[in-house]
Amino acid sequence: MLVFTKIISLLVYPLSLGLLLLLMSLVAGMTGRRGFAWLMSLLGFLIIYFPATLVGSEMLVAPLEGRHPAFSPEELPDADAIVLLGGASDGESRFGRGADLNHAADRLTTAAELYFAGKAPVILISGGAEPEQLPEAELLADILRALQVPSSALLVESSSRTTHDNALMSAEMLNKAGYNHILLVTSGVHMRRALALFQQQGLQVTAAATDHQLPKFQDSLVPGWLPTYYRLARSSRAIHEWVGYAVYDVTGKL
Repeated sequence: MLVFTKIISLLVYPLSLGLLLLLMSLVAGMTGRRGFAWLMSLLGFLIIYFPATLVGSEMLVAPLEGRHPAFSPEELPDADAIVLLGGASDGESRFGRGADLNHAADRLTTAAELYFAGKAPVILISGGAEPEQLPEAELLADILRALQVPSSALLVESSSRTTHDNALMSAEMLNKAGYNHILLVTSGVHMRRALALFQQQGLQVTAAATDHQLPKFQDSLVPGWLPTYYRLARSSRAIHEWVGYAVYDVTGKL
């Protein structure tokens, strides 16, 4: 079911959806439906192009990140626990050692910073993986230990594969330990959905957003109307969150 959901979710991403429309255009052209083919070509182009521009990227990302800006540790209250959501790595690297950290690696440094600032005595790391792979929570725990966070301060929830399960399984561990107030560490674009799901579990949640992707200063050498990979990637992550939150509104999950 999870694999099916992941495959279907690809259709919300501009690149996948745009290519699908271009494929439909090709098929329509080959079958003589030229008007429909032109329409699909135009839609496919726009769906890939617009999110890859400066305006498109900012329209999609800014409302999510602006809702949950970053705060310094001094501005955040003390809590019972820091909850670090997985997503900071792409799993074990084939030729490297341990986790291959990705764009969301800020989550790790933020969690460590909050711990060393004395904001909470423990860090709960939430994130699983395929059965034959090491759970992401364990990989991230190894990195936190390398950052001098003691093993005694780490709790590992290694079964969840979705944000809904992150919240559900983390809440079970937190409740057993008698922890209620948490500092939730995840990416700025992800925080709106994650915050709602953790609050749904009856926890007192303070957002500690990180991994804010929109640059403060845009590259002056690349005009805003030119598409770039980085803008498209930011937009794709934001679209995933917009769709995910819409599904949460309907189902209370995801």
